[in-house]
Amino acid sequence: MSIAGTEDGSNKRRILFAIDESESCKQAFQWYTDYIMLPGDEITFVHVMEPDIKSLGASSSSTEPGKGQKKAFDEIMNKSKFLGISYITMAKTFKLESSAFLHVNTRPGRAILASAKNHNSNMIVMGSGGPGLVKRVFLGSVSDYVVHNSPIPVVIIHTESHS
Repeated sequence: MSIAGTEDGSNKRRILFAIDESESCKQAFQWYTDYIMLPGDEITFVHVMEPDIKSLGASSSSTEPGKGQKKAFDEIMNKSKFLGISYITMAKTFKLESSAFLHVNTRPGRAILASAKNHNSNMIVMGSGGPGLVKRVFLGSVSDYVVHNSPIPVVIIHTESHS
């Protein structure tokens, strides 16, 4: 393994950056660009969406079965696509090579780790979502799961709203 941490000896860092629609995620990306970004970083933005079965349910006002589900799914996909495009656009302002992916999974932590492996990432960067105490006690947090189960370095960025 080289000093830069890549197994192939190149100086490129392949960073998986977990994103969502929160302001704290945007602040985390800004912190990354201010403090840890290096020229040549390749960023893979990953948005993990937990399926909401209720929102995908058929509408009682729909005359066609499944039409409400398709509409809800299309809205979710468009929203996620826009999110990915917005982060790619931000990355371009810093001359970073980037791509974006959506994963639908009931276990976001596992999806982030699988995505990091699939994209040969050598670092994971994510903001702290700051779940409430009750959720953290009973379910744990995504960032806790990733930190404790990742085989590669993980940077958790606590933003001003969670400091």
